[in-house]
Amino acid sequence: MVLEERYVQLYESCTRDQSIGEKYEITLDELAELWNCSRRNVKLIIRRMEEEGLIRWQAGLGRGHRSRIAFRMELESYLLELAIKRASGGAYKAAIELLERYGRHTGANRKFMEWLSGRFGFHQEDGAQAGMDMLRLPIYRSVITLDPAEAFYVFDSHLIRQIFDRLVRFDIDSNRVVPGIAHDWKFEQDGKVWTFYLRKGIRFHHGRELTSDDVAFSIERQRASQPENWLFRSLLEIVPIGPRVVRFQLREPNFMLPRLLCATSMSIVPKELVLEQPGFWRLPVGSGPFRLSVWAEDRIVLEAHPEFFEGRPHLDLVELILLPDDLPISDRSRNWGQLLMDHELVEKPPETGWVRKEKLWQGCTVLAWNMRKDGPHRHLAFRKAVDHVLDRGGMLRLTAVQRGLPASGFRVPKTGEDVVDDHDPALAAGLLAEADYAGEPISLVTYSIHERDAEWIRDRCAEAGIPVRIRLETWRSIRRKEATADEDCLLYGVGLGDGEADVIEVYEQPGGFIPAYMDPALAMWVRKQVDLALSTPEEQERAGVLRGIEERLRDEAHLLFLLHKKLTTYIHPAVKGVRFNSLGWIDFNRVWLDPTEVKRSE
Repeated sequence: MVLEERYVQLYESCTRDQSIGEKYEITLDELAELWNCSRRNVKLIIRRMEEEGLIRWQAGLGRGHRSRIAFRMELESYLLELAIKRASGGAYKAAIELLERYGRHTGANRKFMEWLSGRFGFHQEDGAQAGMDMLRLPIYRSVITLDPAEAFYVFDSHLIRQIFDRLVRFDIDSNRVVPGIAHDWKFEQDGKVWTFYLRKGIRFHHGRELTSDDVAFSIERQRASQPENWLFRSLLEIVPIGPRVVRFQLREPNFMLPRLLCATSMSIVPKELVLEQPGFWRLPVGSGPFRLSVWAEDRIVLEAHPEFFEGRPHLDLVELILLPDDLPISDRSRNWGQLLMDHELVEKPPETGWVRKEKLWQGCTVLAWNMRKDGPHRHLAFRKAVDHVLDRGGMLRLTAVQRGLPASGFRVPKTGEDVVDDHDPALAAGLLAEADYAGEPISLVTYSIHERDAEWIRDRCAEAGIPVRIRLETWRSIRRKEATADEDCLLYGVGLGDGEADVIEVYEQPGGFIPAYMDPALAMWVRKQVDLALSTPEEQERAGVLRGIEERLRDEAHLLFLLHKKLTTYIHPAVKGVRFNSLGWIDFNRVWLDPTEVKRSE
């Protein structure tokens, strides 16, 4: 335990409502017990506290005699100073944990968050780094992995796309595949052979030029780790043809291949570094707009990649402060935390003058039933009853701010399309009787961001006579198979940034929640439908096949579609180039700072 925390312990053990400077009696033996150390170490600690100006000490004469101590620094001020010192050195998590442990009954938490908010946002550095534009933002979630082959959560994928690049990308504005590392491509033999042509001069962050060998290695690495992945089922081989041409040979026609290569998992990695550096994934190297320079428990630092093929980012540095994901919303940063999307922060409008931006999340929250486990949910009538119990409109009214739209499918409905909400308590009661439901409890698993929605579902089900037990997992722990395998249902969010490819990923992603909960016979049918979609050249026909899968999952209530949530952020007038990407986050390489607006707002 560090000296500072020993002081806090001592302060709390002695003081009540007395003032600073008042003397308290205490023995060395009592201090040894408090700090769990020897009398000799107690004397060393006391001496250091005196030297630091924290206490005044008057030693008692002889063993067992009571000494006198006077505190020179009030607890709230000391905790705040200590937390700021730790955070200024990059130990943000340690600062917050300190305040959580010792400062809950003081005002130090609130004052620290006010100080921390002042550090967020845009800064133009002075001194040795004069002229550098830096963006510092708080992130209230864990970063699980930066390995494209392991990415599951949207925020991980967002960061991976800042560090790495792919052959092609999906542009949400034009709804089409656009060039990335590959500037052109073609198919032959009715979709069984695809050839991609790489740009010249694309360089990884360590300086080497990217080649077709890196492309082939990256795709084969992904296939080796997940051989049954739908992305590779028809892939026979990838052949580099010279340094800047790569050919995909397929067993079956696949007219969606360019769309599939837009996936985060298809990011291109440097072959020799992955093979030769055992610690590569602790600080991975890509060819994207930003180079990863720090990945610590408390923060991630991204530096501009000057040789990025689309042009150097406007920002020189992006620092993401990784704060506890269970930090209460009331304690979170009011302003700069909202430049990154959060469904819950819409309730906290920032200072006047900031510009509000909104977008419906491309995806939805769902309740997935575990069809590989026995229970009342195995009966179709029961699942449909729960569907009719849930009033999506009421779910949207959980907060003072409208949170989106009711969902009847994965995709946000187009303008003019009906938004269906089948809330009907009377019909639900009849369906429960049809299912011979006898009041057995249902277990629901989710993670913290969906806790409020889970509690709402529990309360609505209780009104219908269905007891629901909620179990919360973390972002990391819920990915373990044992965390979800024994539960009846799972509440989580499905993101669909890259169109058709993401829809298929929902059904077939190895380790995905929905495939893990599917009945084996249904999973086999879905697989056949996916293969049919992949081999269909016409986009409208493919969409019809995929829509058929979704309709069956909805009609048989394997999935209960809940909400299309609204992504809301507030932008400072000085911040330009803010644009939602296909993942619902903001691409840092497009963001820039208008110095004239900065001066005007100061």
